[in-house]
Amino acid sequence: MVDREPVPAREPEWSDDELPTRGRDGGGSAASQSDGLQVFDGPGHDVVDRPPRSRRLGVVTFVLATVLLALDGLALGLLAADAVSPAAVLALVTLLASIVVGVVGLMAVVMRRGRWWGVAAVVLSSLSNPFVLVWLIGRFVSTV
Repeated sequence: MVDREPVPAREPEWSDDELPTRGRDGGGSAASQSDGLQVFDGPGHDVVDRPPRSRRLGVVTFVLATVLLALDGLALGLLAADAVSPAAVLALVTLLASIVVGVVGLMAVVMRRGRWWGVAAVVLSSLSNPFVLVWLIGRFVSTV
């Protein structure tokens, strides 16, 4: 067995009458023409037509957080009027609901479905938590 060096392939030899009809790419068509491949001729893959996202989730959570803040104020009013039992029930409802609304508000922020409404809903749901609200009232309201 004889070891030989590989011989490079030769370029095809064109006759004089074939040269003008052949393009620069050697395929029989001009290099500037489209070769019919729609994959690479169109816009790039970065261009995406997405429909605008709905802000409804963020707005709904903001409205629910506002309602919870009003219910928490009502519970404080009932507590001031010595109606402890209904005030405790409203405080418990607002405590649990504020956690749920806060989590859904965070989901609205992450999913970009009413991002700023979701941020406002998270802030309001934190304020509507009865423990936070009582702490803030005790901290900033002076005792006379």
